[in-house]
Amino acid sequence: MSEAIADRLASENPDERAAACRETFAQPAPELIEPLITALGDPVKAVSTAASEALARAAVKGEVVPALRRALHDGDPVRELGAALTLARLEPPDVRLLPALVRGLELPDQKRRWWAAKLLVETGRVEGQVLPMLLGLAADHPDPAVRRMTRYCLRELAPDDPSVAATLAAGTRDPDVQARRAAYTALASLLAPPSSVFELLVAALVSEDDGACRRIATVALAQLGRANPDQIDGHVLQALRTAAENPDDAGLRRGAGRALEILQRK
Repeated sequence: MSEAIADRLASENPDERAAACRETFAQPAPELIEPLITALGDPVKAVSTAASEALARAAVKGEVVPALRRALHDGDPVRELGAALTLARLEPPDVRLLPALVRGLELPDQKRRWWAAKLLVETGRVEGQVLPMLLGLAADHPDPAVRRMTRYCLRELAPDDPSVAATLAAGTRDPDVQARRAAYTALASLLAPPSSVFELLVAALVSEDDGACRRIATVALAQLGRANPDQIDGHVLQALRTAAENPDDAGLRRGAGRALEILQRK
């Protein structure tokens, strides 16, 4: 039986591979652990997810966990991420997962990047060294996708940290527009942001080249202003009124108008 399943795990048909993984859910034999580890790197997410589920359910955890730890350094970033995600189901996440998770942020598959980001945040809640690592990656990682994803991680992990506010503010000058949008989006979730953040957002209504970034700035002003009304003065309101009358940017007009409605609501 195990040999037949192992053969199906190597099938050219992804549906067959996924079905073979699911057949091991009840009691995967020890000799199937390595084929399932290999399946964690399957390019088809349905297969890698089924392999992860099979390994997580395995009764022979004494053999599964060491095999997963070895897979963290496999050299295949998809398999490494799968190993990290599976290990986190079997034991509390720790710093040994970090290299695989960071490489996961570089993957072209968006869903896998979000899986990596979510586990980075979870790991950061129990491991203090994750936050400074994320700050560094968000500031100067050469891959804009990593800068973008780590800014979302920072938003979730430490929205009240001044160093996060400073890093996200600096991110609004990122040359990559998607990474820049992530910085503006993450700024909207800050807790007790400094006045410099409001100044930056007001300036973006005029100086930001990207229309989406300008619209995100209006959302951030509304969200932050509602939570921090003492930061909303005449200068902020006037900037929004001017933006609400911008003849060349309909999206900005709508966004600024909605922000004014929120901020002036009694």
